[in-house]
Amino acid sequence: MRTYLATFRSGLSSLLEYRMDYFSNSFLSLVILIIVQYFLWNSVFSGRAQQNIGSYTPDLMFLYVIFASLYGVIIRSGRIEKNVSEEIRKGDLNKYLIKPISHLGFSGALAASDRIGVIFSTCILIPFIPLFASSPISLEGCALSVLLVILAMTIKFFISMSISYLAFWFEETWTFHVIFDISMWFLSGSLVPLDVLPSWLQSISSILPFQYFGYVPAAFSVGQITMDHALQHLALCIAWCVLMWGMTKAIWSLGIRSFGAYGG
Repeated sequence: MRTYLATFRSGLSSLLEYRMDYFSNSFLSLVILIIVQYFLWNSVFSGRAQQNIGSYTPDLMFLYVIFASLYGVIIRSGRIEKNVSEEIRKGDLNKYLIKPISHLGFSGALAASDRIGVIFSTCILIPFIPLFASSPISLEGCALSVLLVILAMTIKFFISMSISYLAFWFEETWTFHVIFDISMWFLSGSLVPLDVLPSWLQSISSILPFQYFGYVPAAFSVGQITMDHALQHLALCIAWCVLMWGMTKAIWSLGIRSFGAYGG
C-alpha cells in the first residue's frame, strides 16, 4: 500500500501545479452547466399551464439540477483512465510491467488524486446551494449521497479502464469512450430526472449503473427517494463495483497475453 499512497501523493503534487486548470475545467464548467439547465427548465415550466412535471415543482427541479450537475461533474472526471489506451498503443505500458505493482492499482491511485482536485474545485458551490432554491434539502440523503458518489466514482473508474484496456485489440478506443459518455449523460439523470421518463426507459435505467452517476444521489439529496431505499441502493452500488472490478481484471488478463510491447 505504501507504493500506491506514494503514487497518490505524487498525483496530488502534480495537481497543485495546475490549480487554475482544475478550477476552470471543474468549477466553471459546473456553473455554466447549472445556468444552462436553469434557463432550460425555466423555459419548460413557463410554457406549461400545469406547473408540476411529475412530482417536481419548478423550485424542486432546479434544486435537483444543482445536485445532479454537481455529482455528475465529480463522477464523470476520467482523464487518467482515458490516457491508458495511449500508453498501450505507444508501448509506454512496458514501464509498469517490469515493476512489482498492479497497473490497475497504480491508475486507481492517480485517478483518486485527480478526483480530489475536481471535488475541491466543485464543492466551493455547496455552501451557496440553499440560496438558489427554497425547497428543503435532506441532510440524511446528502450524507448517504456521499457514500453513493464514492461508489459511483469507483464504478465509473472500472468501466473507463475496461474501455481503455480494449486498446490491446483496437487501434483507437476514443469512440467507445464517447459512446459511453453520451449514454452516461442521458441515462444518469443529469439531463432529465429518471422518474419523469417513460416507464420503459425507467426500467432500462433501473438495471444499469448509470443511475448512480447522477439521479439516485441527487434524488436522495432532495428527498425524492426516501431513506427506506438506502440499503437497497448501497447494496446495488457495491455489487456493481465488484462486477466491474471483475470485468476489468478479466479484460486486462486477456489483453496482456496479446500485448507485443512494440509501441507506435
